Amino acid sequence: MILLNWLYLIVLTIFVRCFSIEGKTFFVSDYGAYSNDNIDDTRNIQMAVDAAIKYGLNSIINFGYGIYNLSDTINVKNATNLTITGQGIDQTWLIGNSFISIFSIKYCNSLTLTGFSIDFDPLPFTGGYVVQVNKSYIDVQVQTPHRADVDRQVRAILRYDPVQQHSDRIHMKFIRHHLKIRQQVLSH
Repeated sequence: MILLNWLYLIVLTIFVRCFSIEGKTFFVSDYGAYSNDNIDDTRNIQMAVDAAIKYGLNSIINFGYGIYNLSDTINVKNATNLTITGQGIDQTWLIGNSFISIFSIKYCNSLTLTGFSIDFDPLPFTGGYVVQVNKSYIDVQVQTPHRADVDRQVRAILRYDPVQQHSDRIHMKFIRHHLKIRQQVLSH
């Protein structure tokens, strides 16, 4: 009986080693995406993602240390057991340089995103305090690091309560499709 158990263990070990699927690591730098160069890395990162998905199971896409600039969305479609990783949330940054979604993920199984942070420059929203409201406008005092995006269409106004950490949409008839941001220099 002991011999049969040992034989079973040996056969199981051989089976696992022969049929385990080895993954491959795809470094975005091998596809021309280099951190901290202030050059758009979108196309090169997309090439690395496409190659990893085409390779198949257990692929890893690896970002190095630093900032990667993106002008368009990275599409991740039909991936299985794919990991997209950086060097740590305070070491690898994916920065959206336009109003985009960083990733579009469709039809994936076991996708892991880890070890990086996502941010935007410029920010895709403006933050501040409402200082005056009348029938034709809302006057907002913009707070740093936010900027007034002059002539940009306002799509929503959200109210945030820092005490309860809750936000909700403000519904006002006069802002639907007509409100644009305008800049007015105020003298102090």
